[in-house]
Amino acid sequence: MRVIEDRAWLRRHVSELSDLGEANRPEPWAVDDAPAGYIDQLLNAVVGIEIPITRLLGKWKLNQNRPARDREGVVAGLKAEGDERSAALARLVQEAGRRR
Repeated sequence: MRVIEDRAWLRRHVSELSDLGEANRPEPWAVDDAPAGYIDQLLNAVVGIEIPITRLLGKWKLNQNRPARDREGVVAGLKAEGDERSAALARLVQEAGRRR
């Protein structure tokens, strides 16, 4: 594990993560939309950590343990996003519910 304190790296990484999370929104927010002083203050609380991955195990959590009403709400919310990735995830949630 490596701790990263380089502020330029931290800001770049936070910006990239924000851009990724906001990409499918009609009006995406960007780190540069906030006042520079505010971002600088927030970056004081960010600790960059780089962890090499040697093995990755995954488990599907698609609300299959939730009541049908909850799953239907998740599906509706994902479909409302309007992009193919969310639509594909909505289909997976529906399928997991049927297998239940």
